[in-house]
Amino acid sequence: MKSNKTKTNRGLIVMNKGERIAVISLLIIIAILMAFSVFRPALRFSNKDMQAFHNLDSLIATELASPGGDANIKETEIGSTSKTSSKSYSGSSSKTSSMTYSGSSSKTSPSSSSGFSSGSSPSKNTSAVPNTKKIPILELNSTDSVALVDLPQIGEVMASRIQRYRDRLGGFVCYEQLYEVKGMDSARFATVRPYLLLDTTHIRKLEVNRDEFKTLLRHPYLEYEQVKAIVNHRERKGLIRNWEQLKGIVGEVNPLLEKYVSY
Repeated sequence: MKSNKTKTNRGLIVMNKGERIAVISLLIIIAILMAFSVFRPALRFSNKDMQAFHNLDSLIATELASPGGDANIKETEIGSTSKTSSKSYSGSSSKTSSMTYSGSSSKTSPSSSSGFSSGSSPSKNTSAVPNTKKIPILELNSTDSVALVDLPQIGEVMASRIQRYRDRLGGFVCYEQLYEVKGMDSARFATVRPYLLLDTTHIRKLEVNRDEFKTLLRHPYLEYEQVKAIVNHRERKGLIRNWEQLKGIVGEVNPLLEKYVSY
């Protein structure tokens, strides 16, 4: 009976529950290792594809810097997705570069078309441009100092002096009275004279029998003592009737004063 049982066990490996679990676990581990060794190249390829996709700028820069220039990137190393992105990136980059260079070229092209070589600038016209400003003709007794500045050799200072002296006179009765203005000389007078007109109807006259002392004293041709004599005569002896009587009162005086006096 015992011998029969021994024969039966020789034909079948008998394992308890713990041994079976250990064997099954070992088989699972072996299967996983075999699967990992089989699929490991594919996983490595996928990781490299993702790395090429995320580091696209570095990959393109490396390829462009290689001796082959902008040679095509190998499909076996970067995959179809990275290849498409590389083409799109390089295409936009080359388009931008071509636009940049074509833009700068078009900016410099007008100088070439106008007959000047690049790097040289057209020569400036250094010839003197004549002064074409027309000198006005002015009426001396009615023109203000702003207009007088437009005359040759008459600046702002001289124009102001002419106007102030004219106001004291009551107006010019002849051109030569300009010599009485401070700063006027023969050269300046000869230059400005052709551009002047004289209208004596604008003259403001002195009323020797009515004007006040200060008004008479303001006139350039009358001095203090002369004005005092005129006022005293009016008060004591009556009105002054003519030029001869006035000369007898004031004594020696500028003969042009006659043209400024009314009685």
